[in-house]
Amino acid sequence: MALANEKKRIVEDFLKRCIDYSDNKLRRYRASLGSADSEQELAIQDKINHWVAYRFFNEYAIEELKGTELDDWFDDD
Repeated sequence: MALANEKKRIVEDFLKRCIDYSDNKLRRYRASLGSADSEQELAIQDKINHWVAYRFFNEYAIEELKGTELDDWFDDD
């Protein structure tokens, strides 16, 4: 079980890095909205929506790792 917990911690750490990465992307895209024309703004907003979904997915995955539902994914059997 200790090895499974270590594996879960490693995956959680990776997912937290993915969240940090998406936060950086979101900051950049949001900052670029001010200088975008209408067409560019739509494209940027679409990218923002995708990055928000990606971020929420990773947050959800982290919450799943805190429970026991995914424990069998980390078994060595």
